[in-house]
Amino acid sequence: MRIKVKLWDLIFPPYCVACGNPGEWWCGDCRGKIHLVRGDICSKCLTVAEHECAGILPFETVTSFGYYHDPNLRALITKLKFNGVTILKSDLKSFLCKQKVPDISPGAVFVPMPLAEKRLKERGFNQAEFVAEVLIEAFDLQNEINLDLLERMENKDPQSSLTHDYGVRAGHIKGVFRAKKASPEHVVLIDDVVTTGATAGEVVRVLMEAGAKRVDLITLAIGA
Repeated sequence: MRIKVKLWDLIFPPYCVACGNPGEWWCGDCRGKIHLVRGDICSKCLTVAEHECAGILPFETVTSFGYYHDPNLRALITKLKFNGVTILKSDLKSFLCKQKVPDISPGAVFVPMPLAEKRLKERGFNQAEFVAEVLIEAFDLQNEINLDLLERMENKDPQSSLTHDYGVRAGHIKGVFRAKKASPEHVVLIDDVVTTGATAGEVVRVLMEAGAKRVDLITLAIGA
């Protein structure tokens, strides 16, 4: 893998996806400027600051490392999601290595958010699976990644095209996911971004119907 990266860098010299400066695909300066999530994220409403919670989200815990409004982190996620720039792996790993290790049981099973078959073919890979792999490498975790548990049944319009109203998004995504077999009791759902939590919440509902007792959520970023 290291040889392939060096050959790629020789043929296509790296330019930072965030600032455009040469030298790295996601440079240390941009990684160091990211607006990090400093407090605990409420697993019921995704609020970070002190609040009176009236949330209904079904996660046990939620872990995100930065905010999606940060242009440096958003640039990375955009390149991963829409351009498939997996050469960013080492730089993403360098960023994650400096963050707090998620408090996840080694027996929990990592389940990347599935893509519809059509969208998977268009993109060529699932960015959530990529994120799961980097998380395990960066934090030296022993958790298994399960790619055969869930499938996305329909290719509806992306949630990002909708209003941020939770009810609208929840209704739009209902019935889209299906569990193909019984779920492990403890699942860690992995995605690139969580906004309202409607999509991930629907996945949790499906997983619990399939036998999950606890579902944690880990994403690179939180917010719109």
